[in-house]
Amino acid sequence: VTLDLPCDEQLWAAENAQGWHSLGGAAAAEHGAVSFNEALSILLTSHERKPVPYSSGTYASHHSQAGAQQHAEDPYADAELAPSTFGCLVLINALHNYIWETRSRHPGDHWTAQESESMFAHIEPALNAWQVAWKANPRHKLGRPNPFGLGPLSADCIPLLDLAFVRLFVNLGRAKEAFWQRKFDEMADELARGSEIVQHAEAVTQDELVSPKTIPDSQRRASQYSAPLQAPTRREKHLRKAAFYAADSLHIACEFHLTYADVTAHELPIQSAMCFFDCCQVLAEWACTVQERVGWHIGVLGRDRIDMSTVPAIMVLEREDMDLFRKIEHVCESMENKRVQQETLLAMDMPSLNVAPAMHAMHNNVHLSSCGYGSKILRITAMMLEKAVVWPVTHVMAKALEVQASHMDQRAAASIAK
Repeated sequence: VTLDLPCDEQLWAAENAQGWHSLGGAAAAEHGAVSFNEALSILLTSHERKPVPYSSGTYASHHSQAGAQQHAEDPYADAELAPSTFGCLVLINALHNYIWETRSRHPGDHWTAQESESMFAHIEPALNAWQVAWKANPRHKLGRPNPFGLGPLSADCIPLLDLAFVRLFVNLGRAKEAFWQRKFDEMADELARGSEIVQHAEAVTQDELVSPKTIPDSQRRASQYSAPLQAPTRREKHLRKAAFYAADSLHIACEFHLTYADVTAHELPIQSAMCFFDCCQVLAEWACTVQERVGWHIGVLGRDRIDMSTVPAIMVLEREDMDLFRKIEHVCESMENKRVQQETLLAMDMPSLNVAPAMHAMHNNVHLSSCGYGSKILRITAMMLEKAVVWPVTHVMAKALEVQASHMDQRAAASIAK
């Protein structure tokens, strides 16, 4: 940990001594040298300094041509830390380790609100600062292949950043243990009812209740009783924080053709599969948590035709909920279109493979149109990961998502049968 971070890739890639000296040699390497300890300290103390303007799509906007043209006016150009590409990879892994160590050092499973907020206020700015450092290098691009011939490392870092944001807010440790033991039912139960996944959310004391009389009788679901409208629990709101980061990650992957249904699928590293797996699980769990709260009043979200602009939807769903559901719907449509296109091209190359159009929307004899948002995004991601051929573990991930989707179908059905 006392060593310097790796030098710039251009110096490392010099073909011979003459080329190395022409790039500045040892003087150039020492000029930009920063030790690992110093770089990590800069990131972890970033909350003590004035934050740089930040948005969740920073690395995406930097990938655009307009963003590159405006780089001279970009405040990120004056970043305090500008490590090499390999240095960025080392640092984002170090931040993952720091999140794990912070949880491991905590005495007991219970976190107070003050302890949680302190952790978020310390580490979230560090992740933002890492993103600023990554963006400071104009050769860092999200797309594949890198237009500067820099190799895949700069793009390989981004799934790790997305994973760090998601895992900062939710602890998937016990669910991961069940996954690696191939106990997928236990994994689904832990995600649905485990206390560790949202250990940073305050314990719920009493849900706020809104009088059901505020809903016109003509718009109530026919029943012998009227269920009260429940306010979102702290668990649900906490999951929503992580779900927004997860949705942004999946959205960017779809927009920049970085899914396992795109032509660049063979170039994606294993952390991309891990990112898809964790992000869709967190998104699905949040969606199903909302479904269990509002299902009796408005039906199955993502399956039934629901007018989000009228009562009762506007009374049980917050604006942030509606925004996030729209993101989920966009991601599902994009991933499904990519998968169908991939299968169509495969059928053209292999005439003997006859895939009926109706089968495109089927997953293990379950039609996607019969699924709610939670089950749908799990099944679409599972179908995509089933097609991945580079990393065999993606097939295990697909099976796990399939089992979790079945659990969510049951939870959605129960939510409207109350």
